[in-house]
Amino acid sequence: MKSIYTAMKCERCKREFILLTGELMAANKNKRYIACPYCNSKNVNLGKETDDLRQCMRENIYVRDKGAIRQVTHNEHR
Repeated sequence: MKSIYTAMKCERCKREFILLTGELMAANKNKRYIACPYCNSKNVNLGKETDDLRQCMRENIYVRDKGAIRQVTHNEHR
């Protein structure tokens, strides 16, 4: 059985984002590329796949900002 979530990391801005595995497979099937939502770079690496969203989010720091969750670097958090 396939995992639900796939974590991906951008090579350019070093940020991580999470996609649904089904959407990722559909993009690959339709010969479309995946781009970073932060800097629009095509250079992204696949991370780990999991069924639990919290496992994808454990490696980074996330802060609630005006109701939305955003990823911050370790330097911004201090």
